[in-house]
Amino acid sequence: MLQEELLRSVFIDPWHGASLKEILENVLPEKVIIKPDSNTHSIIEITLHINSWTEEVLSRFNGNVPYTPVSGDWPVIENDTPQYWQDVKQKVYDTTNKLIAVIDKFPESKLNEIVGGGRNAALGTGFTFYGMTLGLIQHNAYHSGQISLLIKQIDPLNQQFSH
Repeated sequence: MLQEELLRSVFIDPWHGASLKEILENVLPEKVIIKPDSNTHSIIEITLHINSWTEEVLSRFNGNVPYTPVSGDWPVIENDTPQYWQDVKQKVYDTTNKLIAVIDKFPESKLNEIVGGGRNAALGTGFTFYGMTLGLIQHNAYHSGQISLLIKQIDPLNQQFSH
């Protein structure tokens, strides 16, 4: 059930609208680095951020101590080539698939165990494994919405999402 919701948020048809993959696959590579203003992250920055936290949740499911994502909360863009954009998207898909596979094998009895002890908002600790995964799904939905709004702002002729 939990892994199905994660799968749905990234790959299939979530209740709230388009999946992350559907959104990302319709963005032109030359548009992903555009920042409408200095206070806004670009599409590629948000995508790297999504992957960072997916990697961190995967690490926690694999028994590692909660920490800031290894690649950073907001990783640095390595370059602006179309191939790099393809690689970034594929990494999100691969990391999500790995997490889904781990959750699928994770003992259901451990889903209610607290991750990382007390509540630390910056690290996303103090939740159960179940709650942490729901948080990641919410994180995906939140940032998918941001990306959809950015697409409308930087590429107004791209009318892929009307809702």
